[in-house]
Amino acid sequence: MRPDQYLEHIDFRATKKLDFTPLFADPKVFRSLVLDLSRPYREVAFDKVACPEALGFVLGAAVAAELKKGLILIRKAGRLPNVRQNVAVHQFTDYTREKSTFEVNKQLVSRGDRVLLIDDWVETGGQLKGLIKLLEKRGAVISGISVLGFNRISKTRRLADEYRLSSILDYQLHGQRDLSKRLDQR
Repeated sequence: MRPDQYLEHIDFRATKKLDFTPLFADPKVFRSLVLDLSRPYREVAFDKVACPEALGFVLGAAVAAELKKGLILIRKAGRLPNVRQNVAVHQFTDYTREKSTFEVNKQLVSRGDRVLLIDDWVETGGQLKGLIKLLEKRGAVISGISVLGFNRISKTRRLADEYRLSSILDYQLHGQRDLSKRLDQR
């Protein structure tokens, strides 16, 4: 699918965050999205796919199944049904400028694991930086990052320069975005 065709399946009437769930309703669109997220990493050596909740779970699980890799689900604070000493934690500032925390079961990430990160959208890079720090603190190596949308601004530039990052929809928008308008209709 052409990148701009995905915009037709995103609900831009949202108030705080775009609604990507319509991308999953049409099996052809969803399949195309999974293939487009996977394609740049078919020949890249990595062991596992890691993804944050909530929509990252949908995309990450589908990409992991497509590429026949293990899956690491990264949860928000307090959601892991595990003993606290078995949980690795990292606090970060998200795209809303709020403090947030990611957690992962320590047994799922080993030193030297090569990981492909999958997520839906990178607006300011805060959440993605939090994911990277959490995994790297556990000794993982980030082999790549694949996302649907990536805002290429100064805040996110280091991520694109330092890591192998691919996105389906690239854009550049400073400041607050009008969520009621498509990216191609500013």
